[in-house]
Amino acid sequence: MNQAELIQLGASLVAVLFVAWLVRKIGLGADPRIADAEHAIRLAEEAEAGFRGTEVARDRAGFAALVRNAEGRMMLVRAHGNFFAARPVDASVIGRLDKDFLTLTTPERTFGAVTLQLGKDAGMWASRMREFNRG
Repeated sequence: MNQAELIQLGASLVAVLFVAWLVRKIGLGADPRIADAEHAIRLAEEAEAGFRGTEVARDRAGFAALVRNAEGRMMLVRAHGNFFAARPVDASVIGRLDKDFLTLTTPERTFGAVTLQLGKDAGMWASRMREFNRG
């Protein structure tokens, strides 16, 4: 290798390392997860002023959670890209129970359907959603 090729190789290496650092710094390619109940409550409260979560059903993988407040209102929080998005759960949200899984479909097509693996608690949370359709 001559000197020009070595300089080009070095410059390319520096550029690649800079891009890798920049991607990491801005969080591209991150795998956002809801860490625990407190994290889910914080995300729901950030999404809607005045919402105070008291109970959480967190997906086993941490991609989504249902947060309920003392009045019985619920918020669905989910990973959305590198961030999180939240939507209120009301009579317009369609819930489907399949054993340990609860799938929620909001009327907002861009939010998409969300499947939560809730284990034995899936049925309890599905029944709470049925209350929206009665009341």
